[in-house]
Amino acid sequence: MRNKLFLSIALFFFILLFTTQAYASTIYTVKKGDNLYTISKKFKVPISEIKQQNNLTSNKLNLGMKLTISTTKKQVSENISPQKISSTNNISSQTNIMQSDPFEVRYHKVKKGDTIEKIARKYSISADRIIEINGLTSKKIKLGQKLLIKSSKPNVHIVKKGDTIWNISIKYGISPDELREINSMQGNSLKIGQKLLVAKNNIANEENNQSERLLNAYNIKNHPEINSQKIEEVKALSKSDELSDLSIRERLVIFAKKMMHLPYKFGGNTPLGIDCSAFVQKAYSFIGMNIPRSAREQFRFGEVIDKEELSVGDLVFFRTYASFPSHVGIYLGNNLFIHASSKAKKITIDSLDTPYYLKRFIGAKKIISEEDIVNVKSAIVAN
Repeated sequence: MRNKLFLSIALFFFILLFTTQAYASTIYTVKKGDNLYTISKKFKVPISEIKQQNNLTSNKLNLGMKLTISTTKKQVSENISPQKISSTNNISSQTNIMQSDPFEVRYHKVKKGDTIEKIARKYSISADRIIEINGLTSKKIKLGQKLLIKSSKPNVHIVKKGDTIWNISIKYGISPDELREINSMQGNSLKIGQKLLVAKNNIANEENNQSERLLNAYNIKNHPEINSQKIEEVKALSKSDELSDLSIRERLVIFAKKMMHLPYKFGGNTPLGIDCSAFVQKAYSFIGMNIPRSAREQFRFGEVIDKEELSVGDLVFFRTYASFPSHVGIYLGNNLFIHASSKAKKITIDSLDTPYYLKRFIGAKKIISEEDIVNVKSAIVAN
């Protein structure tokens, strides 16, 4: 009898030990920007299992909600340690990995022996791209210098003022439905600071990069007839009913982006080349608004706004070759602006955080007022 009791107790503890080793439960607190898709990717657990474990009837999550995530020991190990962690620094490495933010902007601090090419290989980007986003004039770098590094897999958009599901989907080349699907969204409501996944994989990004390389390889300056045709296409589109359901700002962005890669020419306003203020003036003309010709005059036009108040379609100004406002672009949201760049020799998109533009930024103007919106809508209806 005593032997049977001993065997039963031993068997109970064996089963308990085996179960504990095989499975582990984690209590996860929902943070800002979380959704079922991101949580399932984090813990490598299907969305259906998370919903079943927590008796969820929809994909909606509330800030601060406690979720029970049951995973196998293998899954937990994979989540904590995506790479092999040596036994000598096992604890510290795990802590650093768990505390790191996958959405964090990465910088590289220049160490002894570093070169632009070596850093570029490490982060799988081109040396030219590092030079461009850091506003460098050469490949020379200094010990201890911090270089902004763009990850080859960003796939995340942080919602800024003026963002909509529509313009975010246009920016990243995905449909609004796909954007909602991969972020488990029921509607179109967005919050400033919200983090959105913007691609399921990098196939679309690679296609965009390939298109960019082909466009860069093609010397558009030698084909003014194509440039002229591109401008005529934008003009025809602006007069059609195709975009009538879109807001003025959304149409402005479309027209501006349709002129991407047209060649830059100082003082130019022809298919042979266009400068920054002529580009802005032309883009605004396509939505039925007349603004001054030069950046200096445009800086005196419209309503002064702070950088934090920027909305899609506002103008951003810089001091470049002169003490007065000498460069202008159109704000696209997400800290990006489109402009005719003397450096890139074409109409292109850059970030306001790029060191070159960051230190030369002098102000912003809101050109599209509520009255303008009413007037432009009336003009569209009349036509």
